[in-house]
Amino acid sequence: MKLNRSKKYFALISLLTVVLIILCVFLVRQYHAIVRQATVSTERVHINDLIRRHSLGVSDAGLIEPWMTFAYVGVSFKVPASYFVASLNISTSTPKYPNITISRYARMVATSSDVLVKAVRSAVQNYFASVGQ
Repeated sequence: MKLNRSKKYFALISLLTVVLIILCVFLVRQYHAIVRQATVSTERVHINDLIRRHSLGVSDAGLIEPWMTFAYVGVSFKVPASYFVASLNISTSTPKYPNITISRYARMVATSSDVLVKAVRSAVQNYFASVGQ
């Protein structure tokens, strides 16, 4: 009985191994087909290169939305979080700053999200003006 059960397990593991090998071969072939089509690049790109080439500029300030955090805006536009503290009079004791959404901060200080978004957009534009971009 035990011998029969171990043969069944061996057969099952063997079958699963064969299926896994077939799937791996299929995936590797698909990957090479995608690379040949130039859909995926095999070159590694450093994240700092991506940020440097794809950061937003002053003309993109209109893209700032209430759901964004101050950290997100800062990274996207390369504006330090300390600049928002100074330009928007944000308290340094604000919970979770800069990882707080603009809309949540607006509720905390009892102002409209739209008003605060406009202020953040203006702060970003002023930052670019001050650094000469």
